[in-house]
Amino acid sequence: MSTAASLRPTTGAVRLTGAGHLAFDRVEVPAPGPGEVLVAITAVGLCGTDLAVRSGARAVPALPWTLGHEGGGRVVATGPGVDPGRAGEVVAVEPNIGCGACRFCADGRTSACARRRSLGVNAPGLLAGYVAVPAGHAHPLPPGIAPDLAERVVACVEPWVVTRAAVRRAGPRAGTRCLVVGAGSQGTLLCLTLRAAGITPVVAEPHEGRRRRALELGAEPFEPGETFGTVFETSGAPGAWSTARDAVDRAGTLLLIGQHDGPSEVNTHDLVQRQVTITGSLIYDHPGDFTAALAELPGVADRLAGLMEPEPFRFDRAAAAFDAVAEAGGKVWLAP
Repeated sequence: MSTAASLRPTTGAVRLTGAGHLAFDRVEVPAPGPGEVLVAITAVGLCGTDLAVRSGARAVPALPWTLGHEGGGRVVATGPGVDPGRAGEVVAVEPNIGCGACRFCADGRTSACARRRSLGVNAPGLLAGYVAVPAGHAHPLPPGIAPDLAERVVACVEPWVVTRAAVRRAGPRAGTRCLVVGAGSQGTLLCLTLRAAGITPVVAEPHEGRRRRALELGAEPFEPGETFGTVFETSGAPGAWSTARDAVDRAGTLLLIGQHDGPSEVNTHDLVQRQVTITGSLIYDHPGDFTAALAELPGVADRLAGLMEPEPFRFDRAAAAFDAVAEAGGKVWLAP
């Protein structure tokens, strides 16, 4: 016997069914609620956070669980209170949604909101054919980007904004050289961001393919013993901490983007004597970091797309996509 619920349309989704186990499943297409838009997803990128969720290192609220947070697509429907004219827009989804009421949100530091919803982590993610998201967190891509490129490059926008926020917080001066420790997806995007700001990235990366790709973007190779006024640690690898720490010049800044939850050796005497500033940079702040980045997207869209793997994995091959992240030279991404 059929029910009203069983007659609702469904769409494919990548779901975590247990630690390390992914399944391609069917889920209901959501109806956009008040203040929301329904996005037909066209591309979703993968990063270390997704790998941590898949492995079980980052707990999720329930199983099965829809993953993914770096992506976007085309608006196909609008909820109450949203301009119907938004249908048809190609949008990048800002997947971190502050509560809007705490002191951090009031101060424009939404990244510090303790009640922040993060799609794919503590709220259902983007690895589904259709996703309903707050209209203010579905950012239209600006004119001047070819439609096929736009629907692909949305997989890179969110991590690119992370790197722009990191550079904003560290404040390196144009014309200087900065060290980037780690040239995975985040480190490579950071190199692109630094170059666009007139800053020369110097890269420390043991993986030959990743290091080569960073050098092709205009980075310089790191020589042990060099010091820098600004150092970015992007990998989160436990061994990267000592490289980053030792490379900071006196009165310099060490900005941490990558994360690991194990111990790291800290010599406070050394850090104080060198007057090193250590800053953690978590995601970005709404809405300024996204809107500022998107205004500049047409000038870098081709280069962002060039950092992606040439072809996407389809949703039904998600396990292979997740496995490919560790050794891929480019950004691994999925499409429905």
